[in-house]
Amino acid sequence: MRTKREMAPKFWGIETKTRAFTTSPSPGPHPALLSIPLRIIVRDILGIAENASEARTVLNSGKVQVDGVVRKDPGFPVGLMDVVHMPDTQKYYRIMPSQKGLVLKEMMKDYDKKMLKIKNKRTLRGNKIQLNFHDGTNVISTKSDYKPNDVVVVKLPSREIVSHVQMGTGVSVLITGGKNMGKMAKLKKIEKISGSRADELIIETNDGDHKTQAKFIFAVGKDKPLIDLGE
Repeated sequence: MRTKREMAPKFWGIETKTRAFTTSPSPGPHPALLSIPLRIIVRDILGIAENASEARTVLNSGKVQVDGVVRKDPGFPVGLMDVVHMPDTQKYYRIMPSQKGLVLKEMMKDYDKKMLKIKNKRTLRGNKIQLNFHDGTNVISTKSDYKPNDVVVVKLPSREIVSHVQMGTGVSVLITGGKNMGKMAKLKKIEKISGSRADELIIETNDGDHKTQAKFIFAVGKDKPLIDLGE
């Protein structure tokens, strides 16, 4: 499938006047408007290839990994917290939010770890819990203290859980949506809302307090992020 260039998110960084269409994200772990197709990353953002044909050659040669797994689909959707690795250059990039949208930040450490936000969980036979994450993946655990909106740190590519951040007042959070997208903040208060409306959260940034919802924040640690998230 192809997307009209003028309809593509601005953070893809592509020219809109040279051609009518560009790569569409394939069905996958991240929503289309919250992801970047691998071809766009290889060609338009990192400049490893000059055109679509060269980008396909790079991908088909197995020279691009996402979260430690070789990906060859040009439309593979890469999204929040994913780690992109170029074995030939030994460079690692993490997909992070910014006020311009999603960006790639080069990583010098912790590139073998990833933060995953728990969207929901379900109980399985044998007292096991399936944790379903923001990136469309899941992990089976025997621990029951994980809750939706908590965040876990996993090793890549095994996805073994090594740390757990419980959502609650006082935690450091990364803002992943809205006008403050990309900023770090402190969660000050959770205001329970009756009915079907989502609870409102009060967060504190460098420029004051703001109201938001849990879907727009990502708990990253108590006093500071548990892993390096780039500059």
